Amino acid sequence: MNQVMTSQLNVSVGGSVWWKGLTAELNIINTSSETLSEWSYSFITPHKISGMPWGVSTSAEQLANGQTKYTLTGIGWAQSIPAAGSVTVGFNAQQGKALGTEGVLTAALLMTNASETAITAASSLAVSDAPAVEVPGHQQSEKDSAMEGMHAHTTSDSSFTLITEWGASSGSEHTTHDELMGGRTPITTEAHVAYNNLRTFLGLDPASLEDIGTWAFANNLTNNSQAWGNELQGVGLWYSMQGAKVGWIADENYDPQWLADLQRSARLGSPNDVMSMARQIAKPGFIDYLEDIDGVDNFINTLKMEPHFGGWMHDRAHGWLSIEDVAIAHDINHLTVLSHDQTQPFMNDTFDWPQWPALEVSDQVVIDYFQSMVSLGGPLGSNLEAIGTPRNEEDEKPQQEPVVLVEQSQVSQIDPITGSAVDVEVSGDLWWGGFTAEITITNSSDQRLENWAVGFNSTHHFYGESWGVDVVTEEVADDLYSYKIYGADWGQSIGAGQSMTVGFNALTGMELERSGSLTAESLCAEGSEPVLL
Repeated sequence: MNQVMTSQLNVSVGGSVWWKGLTAELNIINTSSETLSEWSYSFITPHKISGMPWGVSTSAEQLANGQTKYTLTGIGWAQSIPAAGSVTVGFNAQQGKALGTEGVLTAALLMTNASETAITAASSLAVSDAPAVEVPGHQQSEKDSAMEGMHAHTTSDSSFTLITEWGASSGSEHTTHDELMGGRTPITTEAHVAYNNLRTFLGLDPASLEDIGTWAFANNLTNNSQAWGNELQGVGLWYSMQGAKVGWIADENYDPQWLADLQRSARLGSPNDVMSMARQIAKPGFIDYLEDIDGVDNFINTLKMEPHFGGWMHDRAHGWLSIEDVAIAHDINHLTVLSHDQTQPFMNDTFDWPQWPALEVSDQVVIDYFQSMVSLGGPLGSNLEAIGTPRNEEDEKPQQEPVVLVEQSQVSQIDPITGSAVDVEVSGDLWWGGFTAEITITNSSDQRLENWAVGFNSTHHFYGESWGVDVVTEEVADDLYSYKIYGADWGQSIGAGQSMTVGFNALTGMELERSGSLTAESLCAEGSEPVLL
């Protein structure tokens, strides 16, 4: 066994502190001239590791005074570190001593003997008196060199943020299967880069994590209807990963088995094989576009990511939207969950058998659903048929028609183009001093509804945050406002026979309960109701 000091193996600590817990990210740097086929690292801490770590296995030795000595050993994708290379591994832990409710994690906060064993993420200086880290001796072979060349350019950059930065719960730890086995990797913001690369190729503006999260909450693709804390960012990252994994596939080429083969190849095979396979099913020009913008690594690294990592798939992105009356959105999300041996798609991770309801959904509905994550359109409608060529920066954006305020007597519940009824329903949540309004527009015609608008009067004051709509208000009397809401962005168009839920926040202008459900009666002023303009 070789004794490798921190002059050869440096450990930098980063991560975040959250209420009663922490997320630790350890960047392990091999500063030697040899590939390390195995490595382990020990430290003492008052905190208790919980859940499933990523990139390492752990062993614990209980010490006095509530201290624990943990030994981390690299496994899977983090088992080997090439010369001058690095891996970033990590874990969640319960605070064993108070660290506060937020902030940046450092070695001093994580480790009792931090000054002796590691360096903080903010420092580039190794500690000379650090204890030894044991690394089995290894002579690099030609095969090792070849494998390094094959995989080096697809190693995820440690500068990206883990989804657990916004919270974490159980991932796949309720099974006997390690969620990061077989080359599976954590979900990071690199998926958001791949996602916006796809949007740019399609001629769409980049979307923020908050934009994507807001879209998901508005379309019943989450556990709860109201986002709290950092849920918009976490849900937005999760759905950007899903959209980037699937949304680039041409409709006519979609086949669930192809996606299983691609993800398995990304995790275990050659990048050249992945891109060769992807070229056969991608929208025309997309793979060439990725190569031109140096986006191949982001694309492949996103395919590697495990949807269950961090627990967001079940605890926040568990969509209840009904699909073809045989499945819900959560079932369809399992497309990217593979069997334990990574040969089958649409799998249930707990029992390693299919997510049965998803298998009853038609292929076109599935690909439309995943493409909606990219276009931020209706999950049950056609989303990318009209687009698919790289953006022309000289194209002028269409100008929105000026808003024309109309009197209440001018509004109608009949769409002027289709002549069919359009239903408008109000729901939402009350909170102290305000509410979140959700307006569901149902297009019961056989034609797509474009540029729709709804009007009503209300005593409540629009608070400036909306999703899927532009909100225009005019004070028509003391404490009485005329509201006109216009479909915008992903909420502008509603497919035939489809519904769209949009919303906004407002401050209460009349006394309402501090909690409960919003209704049309509590939203609208006396004598008014939401009507189609």
